[in-house]
Amino acid sequence: MPPSTRVAPVVRRPLELVAAFLPLAAVLILLPSTGYDFRIYRGALLDVLHGGSAYTFSITGNDGSPLTFVYPPFASLVMLPLALVPEALGRVALAVLTSGLVVAALVSTVTAVDARRSTSGRSEVPLLLVVIASLPLALSTPALANMTMGQISFAVAAVVVLDAALLPPRWRGVLVGLVGAIKLTPLILVPYYLVTRQWRAAANAAAVFGVATVLGAALRWPDTLRYWFHPETVRAAWGTLGRSDNWSEYGVLSRLGLHDTALSVAWLVLAAATVVAALWSARRHHRGAQQLEATLVMGLAAGLVTSATWPHHLLFLVVGCVLLAVQRPAVGLPVVAVLTLGTYAFPYYLGFGVVALMLVLVLLGFDGARRTAPAPGVTPSP
Repeated sequence: MPPSTRVAPVVRRPLELVAAFLPLAAVLILLPSTGYDFRIYRGALLDVLHGGSAYTFSITGNDGSPLTFVYPPFASLVMLPLALVPEALGRVALAVLTSGLVVAALVSTVTAVDARRSTSGRSEVPLLLVVIASLPLALSTPALANMTMGQISFAVAAVVVLDAALLPPRWRGVLVGLVGAIKLTPLILVPYYLVTRQWRAAANAAAVFGVATVLGAALRWPDTLRYWFHPETVRAAWGTLGRSDNWSEYGVLSRLGLHDTALSVAWLVLAAATVVAALWSARRHHRGAQQLEATLVMGLAAGLVTSATWPHHLLFLVVGCVLLAVQRPAVGLPVVAVLTLGTYAFPYYLGFGVVALMLVLVLLGFDGARRTAPAPGVTPSP
């Protein structure tokens, strides 16, 4: 067989998948943007450009609380180009970058499913199913919140997915450490690396995070002291944690009427149990050579256990729904429909359902963890 014939399918399939996800990308880019969070970023970054602090600028939230820049100092360096261009151009650039990273994450997800299906002699995932599984999610609450507010959360989570799906084992964790220095949530993967004895991945993540944090400290020392040693800098910008759009276990417990010590104790116990369950589930996926699924489980766990999880934090849920839909359409497509339609039908109660769904996915994992043959070079545990 000529080499060109062997290479063609390798090029053809990714291009087909990109085309299948283009409708989703187009909707994401064209969603009308209020730029609410983007205005916070830009105001803080303009202050940085003029020699000030990234944590001084604020706007008033709907509940009257001051909303400020909440990311580590290294993030203010990475995001600085957003303040070097006109605001309208910056919004468009962030939307295009976010959409591109989301499409790349979804393409890598379906590619992983294709590889799994090929080992059992099944055909590739139909492109029509890819479109049906993904396009509605462009209008789900997480996607709407991220794109209309000009958030960076989807971009950060997409890079984490790409770390799991694309990087070879020797480089795994590098992207996790990098985006962990921009937003701390991805660092929940480090305990997973340690539990599954992926020492190199843990070292990569820790080293890159450390270098990036030191670089941020070297260039933004006053902000470094303020961020790491005065946590009220971040907490003041969280607003009311009992709001209906706080889709974390803490938010649910708050809305159920728990307060003060009872709330703290219940949250800590539930969060600890969730992390343990996530590590067990992710370890099971790792034994089946399913690094992507393990990463999604840990990402969902991070959303559950943090005290503030807003809808725009949940790209891992969006990717997980697509993964469910293309692997088990009878289960995944109804989940996609409910997550999307619930945005409009039950906005107040949607958070309860989303938290329940994430808990189920953390506890049970994703389909195929026990039946999948390990990838080449990976030896499953007995």
